[in-house]
Amino acid sequence: MDEIRVTKAIEHRPGQFRARLIINGKRSWGPIGDSAKQAEKLAHRIVVELTRARQPSIDELIGQYRQYLIEKGNKAASFDNTPLRLRRFFAPILSETVAVLTESRCESLYMRLRAQISERTGKPLSVDTHRAYLADARTFGGWLVKTKRMLRNPLVTVEGLGRRSAGKPQLRHDEGRRLSLLCLQLAPTDDGAVATLLAMLMGLRASEIVTRTVRDLDRGGSVLWVDSVGEWSPKTAASRRSVEIPVMMQPLLWERARDKEPTALLFPSNKGRCHDRGWVRKEVARLCSLADVPLVCAHSLRGFQATTAIRAGASPHLVAAALGHERVSITLSNYIDRGALDSANQQRAVAALLPSDLAANQPIQTGAR
Repeated sequence: MDEIRVTKAIEHRPGQFRARLIINGKRSWGPIGDSAKQAEKLAHRIVVELTRARQPSIDELIGQYRQYLIEKGNKAASFDNTPLRLRRFFAPILSETVAVLTESRCESLYMRLRAQISERTGKPLSVDTHRAYLADARTFGGWLVKTKRMLRNPLVTVEGLGRRSAGKPQLRHDEGRRLSLLCLQLAPTDDGAVATLLAMLMGLRASEIVTRTVRDLDRGGSVLWVDSVGEWSPKTAASRRSVEIPVMMQPLLWERARDKEPTALLFPSNKGRCHDRGWVRKEVARLCSLADVPLVCAHSLRGFQATTAIRAGASPHLVAAALGHERVSITLSNYIDRGALDSANQQRAVAALLPSDLAANQPIQTGAR
């Protein structure tokens, strides 16, 4: 960015004053003024115009921010999706410079976003969605300050409205059983059914499912590794893990690996390429419809797996490790149904206080009075 400054005005000729403009070390005279104050004011006005002409647009800055995210080491999902969300947030002023980013303008941008209708659902954006967009915009504002493009972040004062949901709606036990039985029935010839089972019974993320290769099957097909594949890498260090494969699923995965190279995908697209993670979402929606259960997203099935494991007596720490979470608090607050945790705690308390036959809900034998 050019360095531009204005010197103190001097009397150039009798009754005429001029200040010097210094641009990247080169000096030039500013406009003539009737007084030193007026001459300096005119020179500063030129500086404003020159600076405005040299400033990149918000759209260009978003492009530079994407490059920053790449150099920072963010995953592709971050440096590709974040600019899309920022351009949606700042859509009306993308061609403007950061000079228009006042607190009131940012507030109006957020209110405009809240009123938008989602193309996918036909409804206003959810609280989670528009608050996530605001969080991205706020982080972008912090980067603008850090790189000295702004003196302060105008988005800090914009308050996110609405209460964010903790976790996603989950299937009930009987609904989950109906969906899993359908998937097991279709799985021999239906990759989408196997992908749904991987989310539902093993807690894998959609991106983890579509990137699994033959090589990831280990220990005789009883374990599936989640690790880096090509340009894809796990979300966090804790996401690098091995997950036990349920017995009924082992032959289904082995069948997908038959006669393939170690680096071949278990679930390739029709063109032999890696599916987008949205493929898992679409397959889960299709199978929910076929099983006649409420429509849930693929990520919700991870929560279903966690809730089921807790009800079965698994430790929250083990469940968090299986899901690839770095902190148990993430699992407890966003993935496990609160009723399941309370029920598990109650069962442990009963087991600690009562004899084993009573703790196992055996009928109490009473003698005649």
